[in-house]
Amino acid sequence: MEKCTRKAKEPLILNWKIDLTSDKKTKIYMKTYEPYEIKKLSDLEYSFTTDNHNLYRIVFKFSDRFFEEHCSECRDILEVDIVCVEENLPKDYRIGVTVFEIFDEILSQSCNGIMYRCDDSDGRQCKRELQFDKRYEDFNEDDNIDRFAQSFCDENACDKYYVLVDKGCLNYEEIHDSFNYRCRECNNE
Repeated sequence: MEKCTRKAKEPLILNWKIDLTSDKKTKIYMKTYEPYEIKKLSDLEYSFTTDNHNLYRIVFKFSDRFFEEHCSECRDILEVDIVCVEENLPKDYRIGVTVFEIFDEILSQSCNGIMYRCDDSDGRQCKRELQFDKRYEDFNEDDNIDRFAQSFCDENACDKYYVLVDKGCLNYEEIHDSFNYRCRECNNE
């Protein structure tokens, strides 16, 4: 599996320091992106529409294909599906900001872990992995969220899976252990 490396591109937040006077006063310009308006369709389903009229659905669900049925702690991990029917999407930083705003709501309202798969069905796994890493870094400025990752390979391809979990949750250790040691596909069982 190839290692994904980030190319130098415009970051989500830009810090430009400009010296305005000789006495070293500095002004900082920040370019930030606001999330789109989020519609909560149910406790585990959200949607939003972009400026280009692309509809996204964010659905969280327990997936028994990953965890043993008798693993009650594993039910604290929700798999997320991020769905948009459009294929040619323009670059839009607000999408990532909006998705992580939804993640923040799920993580703050419950002690569930969120499991994300960097899908490679269209050959864009590396791009998704880099975007996820960048959004996570921006999102986790206060360092309250942990991220675990592992790869799963079958006869067709390798996919990278991430789990996000709030460090303050009582079941933090159970989520960590469930993902790292009880995930069937991740452990090639």
